Amino acid sequence: MTESSNPGGLIPPPGEPESNGSGLITLLLILHDEKVRASTRAALDGLPGVEVVGERSELRSGLLLARQLRPRVVLLDLPDSSDEALSAAGAFKLDSPDIALFLMSNTLDPQVLLKAIRSGAQEVLKKPLDKVLLQEAVERVSRSGAARSAGETRARSIITVFGPKGGVGTSTIAANLAVTFKHHYGMTAALADFDHASGDAANLLGLKADHSIADLVRASRVDSPTVHMNLLHHSSGTSVLAQPEDLHNLELMSPAQAGGAVDALSSSFEVVVIDAPHTFDEVSLELFDRSTSILIVLELSVPGIRAARRAMDVFDKLHYTVVPDRVKLVVNRYSRSRALISLDQLTEALQNRAYATIENDYQRIFTSVNSGRPLCLDDPDAPAARDIVALAGKLINREAPEKTPAPVKKGFFGRMANR
Repeated sequence: MTESSNPGGLIPPPGEPESNGSGLITLLLILHDEKVRASTRAALDGLPGVEVVGERSELRSGLLLARQLRPRVVLLDLPDSSDEALSAAGAFKLDSPDIALFLMSNTLDPQVLLKAIRSGAQEVLKKPLDKVLLQEAVERVSRSGAARSAGETRARSIITVFGPKGGVGTSTIAANLAVTFKHHYGMTAALADFDHASGDAANLLGLKADHSIADLVRASRVDSPTVHMNLLHHSSGTSVLAQPEDLHNLELMSPAQAGGAVDALSSSFEVVVIDAPHTFDEVSLELFDRSTSILIVLELSVPGIRAARRAMDVFDKLHYTVVPDRVKLVVNRYSRSRALISLDQLTEALQNRAYATIENDYQRIFTSVNSGRPLCLDDPDAPAARDIVALAGKLINREAPEKTPAPVKKGFFGRMANR
């Protein structure tokens, strides 16, 4: 197939990658150099079970064609000045997570490899193409497709709640969001607490952290069985990866361990909500790299807006904002009648509109936090609870339920008896 293959046409909504109904691995080439493209096509023509369904020399048109054809693999050229290609590849991978991304590079420099992995690449192949290595890469894709067909699940959403400054309610929002996805929308949900400075997730849900992230740090490997062994289970059905209660047991995760934990959770739960640290470090980057949505939580104050502006600048430089609406502003403790700074002024200051607001409901939130009962369960008709339920629905493109009965309250002593 040549440059003229499938001209025009509308881009359909993301679906399953094309299988051609024959078990073939369909593959699209996006390679700028015509000689490299010809030699790569020749190598692929000799591989059993592989069909080249399209070719492009230009990055943008190639990715548009990939969205039309839905191949199983996209083989993409990685030029020496690779930032644009990596940004585009990362955006494409977020929209089409089931399509395997192979990158071809002149070098396998560690920094290039790290950037490629962060963009979502499944394989990085060195030019000139080694046919044996290519066949092994294709076989790995074939095996992973078989595993998914056998029932392996993956997260539809990884939502990271991030406060560029402390004290803005990120942990409370994260905990209530996770419970809301399960209780109000019936989705399998996990809450992962990576904020070691406060580590509030378990307490906010009235749980005792008998198992925690500290157990993962000490484990020989961070894989799905190990992560599941160390989850806490809330009465709503929400699973929690908590920080240890005793600070003496606090052990910091490495970036690789943090990424492994999120990968393990995302293979089992439809929604993973991450309570992120308030800093930009290597662990935070691992979390942001894997996030389908990043919620920047702020209050309408000068310090809050300044902190959000700095965070937006960092996300711009890291290319997270290449995907529209991936980074979202959430205004917490919002009061229409008492706000000294309006939402229009926020838009003007940050050049971004607020994605959602959460009502200033101090007394109810205060009671909820101290009792270890999430507001969205105990008092779903409270203004802040309604806003969080609506935010959750907006994140997964679902209508908020009209009303969900709150569970029976057990009270303080009943909660203590369960700890």
